[in-house]
Amino acid sequence: MPSAVISRANRASPSALLVRWCGALLVAALMVTGFQPGAQAADDVSLALTPSALSPGPGETLVTSVTVTNEGTEDIPAGEVILTAPSGVLNSLADLDQWYSSSDTQQTGRFLASIDVPAIAAGETVTLSAELPLASGRFGSLWGPRGLAADFQVSGVSTASARSSFVWTAGTAPSPAAMTTIVAIVPPADSAGVLSSQKLVELTGPSGVLTRQLQLAQGRTVALGVDPRIISSIAALGDAIPESVQLWLNQLRALPNESFLLPYANADISAQAQAGATTLLAPITTDIVATPAASTASATPTPTPGVPEVTTVSFTPRFSSLAWPAGGTVSGSDLGIFSANGFSQVILSSQNLAETASTGIVSGMPAVVTNAGLSSALSHDDVSRGASYLAAAALDPAAESALYAGLPRSFSITGLSKTGQMLDALTGLPWVTSGSLAAGLGSASKELALVDSPESEERVGAVRTLLGQNAQVSSFSTIAEDPSLITSPAARDLAAVLSVSWLGDPDWGSAVAAHTESTEKLLNSVSVVTSSTINMVGGQANIPISVNNALTQAVTVVVNADPNNGRLLVNGEETVTIQPESQAKARIPVQAQVGNGSAILTVTLRSIEGVPVGQPVGIPVNVRADWETWGLTAVGIAFVGLITAGVIRTLRRRKQGQSEDV
Repeated sequence: MPSAVISRANRASPSALLVRWCGALLVAALMVTGFQPGAQAADDVSLALTPSALSPGPGETLVTSVTVTNEGTEDIPAGEVILTAPSGVLNSLADLDQWYSSSDTQQTGRFLASIDVPAIAAGETVTLSAELPLASGRFGSLWGPRGLAADFQVSGVSTASARSSFVWTAGTAPSPAAMTTIVAIVPPADSAGVLSSQKLVELTGPSGVLTRQLQLAQGRTVALGVDPRIISSIAALGDAIPESVQLWLNQLRALPNESFLLPYANADISAQAQAGATTLLAPITTDIVATPAASTASATPTPTPGVPEVTTVSFTPRFSSLAWPAGGTVSGSDLGIFSANGFSQVILSSQNLAETASTGIVSGMPAVVTNAGLSSALSHDDVSRGASYLAAAALDPAAESALYAGLPRSFSITGLSKTGQMLDALTGLPWVTSGSLAAGLGSASKELALVDSPESEERVGAVRTLLGQNAQVSSFSTIAEDPSLITSPAARDLAAVLSVSWLGDPDWGSAVAAHTESTEKLLNSVSVVTSSTINMVGGQANIPISVNNALTQAVTVVVNADPNNGRLLVNGEETVTIQPESQAKARIPVQAQVGNGSAILTVTLRSIEGVPVGQPVGIPVNVRADWETWGLTAVGIAFVGLITAGVIRTLRRRKQGQSEDV
């Protein structure tokens, strides 16, 4: 058999070969005219290739599963899948990356087998298998990963392709590579700054996500990145900690695994830095942490053998200043922001580096590098790909016999179960051993160049807007007796909306909109009460202005009014304190200037520091400045009239008396 790819046409008889060539010419002519007989666009067809064994050797047959899915709206005619494999060893991580990332859909390497595929109706999936005679691949005696390719053809036209790999175990195996997997202990994406008791019970129940995450870590040497929101939310329950929640916390504390704290609510630190933040979100939680009573027996479950009891709600991680930005989201300037905010070590993705490495120094910070290929294999349950990356790491000097992987920041229950099985399969391979973050960070010495990989401008723009809203909340909070009771909950809620778990989630836009609406409601919680028209009689008056406080604590504001014309002159402003969830009146002194008429007083609030509060409110005023003068004149005239009438009456009586005497 020659070394080139051998198609079915090459293996057919001369007459059959002539027919095939004529058919191929006809297909080519049809393609020129824009018609493909029965074939759909490649985007409508997906192909998956799964070897049944991770490490076959000489003389063995590899059973391979091929799955073809028709994702379009039209039926796919019958076709065939051609399976091939290159002979050479993929003996470096870079070689394996190139193999999996190649967009070349042509057959590559030596022919191994072909599978006839029946017609597939729209929306249907067909799974077939084939035995691959590995001797046909001529892989030689060198140990290491080999590529495996599949090409689905309909009427001779390539419609979809897939790539996989396996580890050829001929020859001498290298020393094992140390594998370290980093697991996030996080709830699913939501916008709650504090998890409720009901939510915690759900998450820590027998089938809860947090429970399954701990089960993934138990008995496995994985490192844990823990969301501090979970610990703070448990502490907020005080003595009323449900049994399942307490048990979960006991189990977390009992784990011997390496651990570190994620940013609060798993907030995206890269997006914050790229949005212009110099101070990353680090919400204070002292306002929600309840003080436990002296006895917590009623809240403590029955002791579990081997699990120490918890008397206080706390968790002490192994690493205290380790940053873990989302994979492939970091720009060069971000690391300076991380460092300024207290991070001294970092976990980066290989997507952010210009060279292959497992550890190194990036912008002065010791770093471990999660391999994007191995991480993707774990998140997609592709054990053959994962085994190949670990084998390549054992062969590649640049990997320094170590490989790190980062699991996603959110999981499904099914995904966690499959991930655990895959981790067990990989760690049981003879070319894999257990590694650690401590070993990687401690040995980091090579300077590594960072490749900028910023987040999308759309996301960064949204984060910039949210951070601006949070700055407004901080300014607004200066009117309160305790500003932290406003700023801390707002920062916690914002951190939840900025969670890495939202990346790629189509519902994130709704979460952003809901947070914006909630922020606007908060900023308008102290406001001027609208009023009906006020009638001002006389030259001077104190206009009553009602101010509403919807907050649960007292606030102090300065009330000011500005007339829209010259009929009124405002003589001052008033500082007023409004008790929680109540109203108070401020009295603004005004003076009438020019005659009668209407005016609008635009009333505004501000803090004592001068920060505007709420929205301006216009209050209409009817000015009757001359009513006082006219009233006094009328009284004077009436008084004079009464005196005059009295005098006249008296004179008349005297005159009548004199007449009677005569």
